[in-house]
Amino acid sequence: MKLSIAMCTYNGSAYLSEQLQSLAGQTRPPDELVVSDDQSNDGRTRGIIEAFGRDSPFKVRLSINNQTLGSKRNFAIAIGRCTGDIIFLCDQDDVWRSDKLARIEKTFKSNPATGLVFSDAELVDEDLKTLRRLADDFGNECRIELNEGRAFRALLHQYLVTGATMAFRSRLRHLVLPIPSHTMLQHDAWIALIMAAAAPVVFLDEPLIKYRQHYGQQIGVSVKGSKYEQRSSPLIDEVNSEPYPAGEIHAFKTVYARLITKCSALVTSDDLKEIWDWILRLEGERAVLENQSAPVETRKPWEEMHQHLDSKTIRIAPYIKRDLWRLGFRLGVRDLWAASKLIRLEKEQDLVKIQD
Repeated sequence: MKLSIAMCTYNGSAYLSEQLQSLAGQTRPPDELVVSDDQSNDGRTRGIIEAFGRDSPFKVRLSINNQTLGSKRNFAIAIGRCTGDIIFLCDQDDVWRSDKLARIEKTFKSNPATGLVFSDAELVDEDLKTLRRLADDFGNECRIELNEGRAFRALLHQYLVTGATMAFRSRLRHLVLPIPSHTMLQHDAWIALIMAAAAPVVFLDEPLIKYRQHYGQQIGVSVKGSKYEQRSSPLIDEVNSEPYPAGEIHAFKTVYARLITKCSALVTSDDLKEIWDWILRLEGERAVLENQSAPVETRKPWEEMHQHLDSKTIRIAPYIKRDLWRLGFRLGVRDLWAASKLIRLEKEQDLVKIQD
C-alpha cells in the first residue's frame, strides 16, 4: 500500500519546519509528500520545503500555483497530484504523532471497503501546550452514529472531520474532485460528506495530531475560556457571511447534486433520502425564520405556514446543472440518466402544481 501526503502551504514559515520534522519522524514513512504552494510571498516557505526535500527520507514534490487560489482549490490540486493508494491531508502548522501513518494504514488494511478514516486531535496553542481534545465537541448521538456505521447521517448534523486528521482511498478521489469553490463547506467537510455517502467511514477516538491554534491560521477551533474563544479569519468571515440556514441549504444542495451526478452508483437510497429530508428541514426553517421576521401585519398564521410549507417546491435542478458544468460532462451513462431523471421529475411536479 502506497501512502501519499497532500500538503498545502501559504506563508507558513513560522511552524512549517516543525510539521515537516513530524512527517520525517513517522514510524511508517510516507511514500511521497506532495506540496502545493499557493504563491507564498514570505520569502521563506518555499526554501524550507526545498531544503527539507533535499535530505528527506521520502520523495518530496513541490509545485507552485501561478496565482493564489485559496485553500479549497489548492487542496484539490495537491490531492490530484498524489499517486498513492491512500491520501493524507496535511496542514502546514500542526505536529503529527509518530505513529499516525502506521495507525491509519492498519485501519485501512483491516477493512478493504473503508473509504475514509479520521482521528481525534489534541488542540494545542502556539507553543504546543494542550488546550483540550477536538472530539470533546462531538455530541453523544453523533458518536453513536459513527460507531454504528452511520457516518453520513452524523456528518449531516455536525461537521466532525478536520482535514488534517483525514485520510481516504485515492480510488474514490474522482468523486470529490472538483471541489466547489462557492459553498460555505470547506474542503474537509465536502470530502467527508461525499466519502461517507459512497463508502464506510472509520473514526479513531485517539489524538493522532497536535492541532495548533494560532492567529495566523485561516480557520481554527473556538476554545472556550481561552484567547481562541473569539477570533476572526478570512474563512471564518466567509462562513459567517452566509445567513443561517440559507448558506447550509446552498451547501447541502451542492452536495446532493454531486451525489446524483457523480456518485449515484455508490450512494444508497437511504442516504439520498437522508440528505433530501435534511434539505427539506432547512428550507422549512428558513421559511419560518423569514415569516417571524416579517412585519406583524403580513406575518402568516400557523395554518397558512403549514400549507405554505406543504406546497413549497424545492429547486435542485440548477445545482445539478451547475455540477454537470463543473465536471465538464465527463459522466457515465448511469449518472447522466439519474441526473436527467431528477430534473424531469422536478419539472413534472411543477406542472402538477400549476395545473392544480
